[in-house]
Amino acid sequence: MNPAPAQRPLRVLCLEDNARDQELIGEKMVSEGLACEMICTRTSEEFLAALAESRFDLVLSDFSIPSYNGMAALAAVQRLAPETPFVFVSGTIGEERAVESLKAGATDYVLKNHLARLVPAVNRALREASERRTRRAAEASLRESESRFRQVTENIDEVFWLASARETKLLYISPAYERIWGQSADKLYQDLRVWFEAIHPSDRERVFEAAMAKQVQGTYDETYRIVRPDGSLRWIWERAFAIRNEAGEIFRIVGTAQDITEHRALEEQLRHSQKMDGIGQLAGGIAHDFNNLLAVMRGNAELLLMKPEQLTPDARDCLSHIAAAAGRAGNLTRQLLTFSRKQVMQASPVVLSEAVANLAKMLKRIIKEDIHLHCESGAGLPYVDADIGMIEQALVNLVLNARDAMPRGGKLLIGTNRVNFDGAYAHTHPEARSGEFVCLSVSDTGTGIAPEHLPRVFEPFFTTKDPGRGTGLGLATVYGIVRQHRGWIEVSSRLGQGTTFMIYLPVVPPPQKKAGASEIHTGLRGGTESILVVEDETPVRIVTRRVLETFGYKVFEAASTKEALELWRDHQQEIALLLTDLVMPDAMTGHELADRLRAENPKLKVVLMSGYSAAIAGKDTEFFRKTRTYFLQKPCPSRNLIETVRSCLDEAM
Repeated sequence: MNPAPAQRPLRVLCLEDNARDQELIGEKMVSEGLACEMICTRTSEEFLAALAESRFDLVLSDFSIPSYNGMAALAAVQRLAPETPFVFVSGTIGEERAVESLKAGATDYVLKNHLARLVPAVNRALREASERRTRRAAEASLRESESRFRQVTENIDEVFWLASARETKLLYISPAYERIWGQSADKLYQDLRVWFEAIHPSDRERVFEAAMAKQVQGTYDETYRIVRPDGSLRWIWERAFAIRNEAGEIFRIVGTAQDITEHRALEEQLRHSQKMDGIGQLAGGIAHDFNNLLAVMRGNAELLLMKPEQLTPDARDCLSHIAAAAGRAGNLTRQLLTFSRKQVMQASPVVLSEAVANLAKMLKRIIKEDIHLHCESGAGLPYVDADIGMIEQALVNLVLNARDAMPRGGKLLIGTNRVNFDGAYAHTHPEARSGEFVCLSVSDTGTGIAPEHLPRVFEPFFTTKDPGRGTGLGLATVYGIVRQHRGWIEVSSRLGQGTTFMIYLPVVPPPQKKAGASEIHTGLRGGTESILVVEDETPVRIVTRRVLETFGYKVFEAASTKEALELWRDHQQEIALLLTDLVMPDAMTGHELADRLRAENPKLKVVLMSGYSAAIAGKDTEFFRKTRTYFLQKPCPSRNLIETVRSCLDEAM
C-alpha cells in the first residue's frame, strides 16, 4: 500500500517575549501531534514584518508585551490577514479582558498555567476558520451564480418566470415582461390573475385550461395574443414545466414567454407571397386557355367580315360586335398574364418622374374635378429598367382606385423619390432587399381600406366595390407588373384617412446613347408561299389556316410536333415559313421544333405564337432580333397575323 501523503506543517506566528514560554507552547503542540513551523517574534516590529511577509495558518499571542499588547496585535491581524484565526495565550488576561478580546475578534484564549486547553483550542480555531472559508467560498459562488442569472434574465428578449406551485404565487419574473406587456410587474407579484387578464379574450379560456392541465406535466406550449395597455396586440409563445423536490413533489413552475409578433408577421407575408404566386400560376393557365377560345371567336368573326358581300348589314354589325368583344376580352386576359408575370415586357432605362409628368395631363382627365392632383419628384432621380407602357398601366390603375375611394373629392399625391434600404429593412419585409431603389407612391385622402381587407387587395377578382364597378384585376395587374420589374409593392391605409401605395423598382446605370432605328411598315397583303402551321388546339388551327388561305398562302396543318416533322420530310423544299405554337402537348416545344427545322434549312422563316407572352420561351427581345424570329401573342387580330407573316417572309436573311 502507498503511504498517505504527509500533511503540510502548520505555519504558526507566535508573539511572545519570554523564550521559555515560546518553548513550552511549541513542545505542547508537537507532543499532541500538531506538526508546526513556528515563527517566534518578541516585538511589534518583528511581528508586523513577519505578518506582512508571509501567510500563516494561526496566530498565537501573549496579551501583555513590553511596548506592545495583544489587542493591537489582534487589530493588525484583522487588518492584514482577516481569515487567520487568533488565539491569546496569556498568564495575565482576566475574565473581563478575555470577553473583550473575543468580542474584538479573537477566536479563543488559553491560560499559560492551563496549556492542556491549547491544542483543543487550536484545533477548534482551525476548524472554524476552514468552515468560514468554505462558507465564504460558497457564498461567493452563489453571488457569482446569481449575478450571471441576473445578467442573463435581465438582458434576454424572452420573459423568464418562476412561480410557487403550492401557493400559486409568482416568485420571479425577468424585466422583459415590462417591455413586452407594457406594464409594471408589481401587480403581477401580488396577483397572478393580472397575467391572464392581459390575454386576448378569444384566447384566454384556452390558455388558462392549458396552464392548469399541462404545466405540471411539462407539456405546456401555447401561442396566444395579449392586449397591451395602449390597445396594441402582441403574439406570445409560452412554454412551462414543473420542478420537483427530492421527495418527487412539485414545488415550482418555471416558464418562458417570447414575443413572436414580428415572426408571425413574416410568416403571414410569406404565406401571402406563396398564395399570390399560386394564384398567378392559376391565372396564367386560365388566360392561356381563354386566349385560344378568343382566337377562334375573333378569327372566325373577322374571316366573315372579310367577305362583306355575303353578309347582311345586321350580320356585319353582329360580327363586328363579336370581334370587338373578343378584343376587349383579350385585354382582360393580358391583365391576368401581367399579374402572373407571363406578359412580355419591353423594358428600357427610364426616369420615373418623366413618365409621371408625361402622364399627368391624361390622369387629370380621368379623375373628377373635386380631386386635386399634385405630383412631386425628388431631384436627380436615377434610372430604372422599365416597360413604360406597363408602368403607365399600373399608375392609371392606382389612380382609378384612388378616385373611387374619394367620392366626395380630396387630394391625390403622386411622388417619386430615391430610397436606400439596408439588410435590417429587408429582413422584416420578405419581398424587399437591400440596395438603391426608386419609389413611386400614390397617396389619397379617401375612405381607406379595412384592416381585414389589406392582405387581400392584390388578389385577382377581389374587390370591395359594388357589383359592376370593377373587375377585381386592377391591383392584381399592378402587383404582376411590379414583380415583372423585379420590384415590390407595399400598401398602408387607415379607415377614413386614406391609402398609400408604394412601388419600389431597382436602380440601373444610365443608358448609352443609341442611334434611332427606323420602323418598317408593310401593308396588308398576302402571298403564295407555303406555310407549316403547328397548333394543338383544333379550332385555333382551323381559323389560322382559313385566314392565311384567304390571303393566298398554301397551308400545311399539324396538330403536334410529330406530325410537323412528317410533313417537313415530305414538303421541306416547299415550306417557306413555320408558324407554330410555343407550348405543345408532346415532348418537343415549338421553339425546339423551329431549331430542328432551321438546322436542316437555315433559310426557314419562323413565327412563334402563344397565349402567353414570348417570355415563357425563356428568350428576350434580343433573341428574336438576332434569329429574325417573329412572335405573335394570341388572340391577335387577323390583320396582325397577316402583317407579321408577310414581314417575316419579306425580311432578308
